[in-house]
Amino acid sequence: MRTLFSAYEKLMDIIYSVIRICIAAALVVMVVVTFVEVIRRYAFGLSFIWSEELVRFLLVATSFLGGAAAYRAKALALLDLVTSRLNHATQKIIDMIVTIMIIGVCGYLSVQGYAYSFSPQIANMLSTGLDLQMTYVYLTIPIGFTLIILFGIEHLAQTLFFAPDESVGELKEKEG
Repeated sequence: MRTLFSAYEKLMDIIYSVIRICIAAALVVMVVVTFVEVIRRYAFGLSFIWSEELVRFLLVATSFLGGAAAYRAKALALLDLVTSRLNHATQKIIDMIVTIMIIGVCGYLSVQGYAYSFSPQIANMLSTGLDLQMTYVYLTIPIGFTLIILFGIEHLAQTLFFAPDESVGELKEKEG
């Protein structure tokens, strides 16, 4: 079981790293395009027709991918006013219930998001400035939810099979 989870954890590490690189690249592109647009607009009275649209699409993508990355890093807001006063076993049960609920809601949103993204009204639509098929733009939303599901499964397995804040990698270091 540990070797299977270790492989899954390594895969999630790779996915998490790729997400962070994509978010960083998107943020750099957004800043550069916005800066160039401000200079072009105010200094020369010119504007790229696609720039605002690109920044908007990248903002949506970074929001949903960033949400998934923040979920894995446990960097989302957490209200633990009540749960912090409970014993460890009860906290673990509540954490598992909340994680299962998150997986369920994100599963529903993923299914609906994929269905909507590939629906004919979206698949046949092109963005005005970039001339990009809108399916690609809309897909960032269910992909973000799918990543939260994958990270939720990892968190659920960690909660069930390992001590708090202990991963397979940390167990190998202790054993070795």
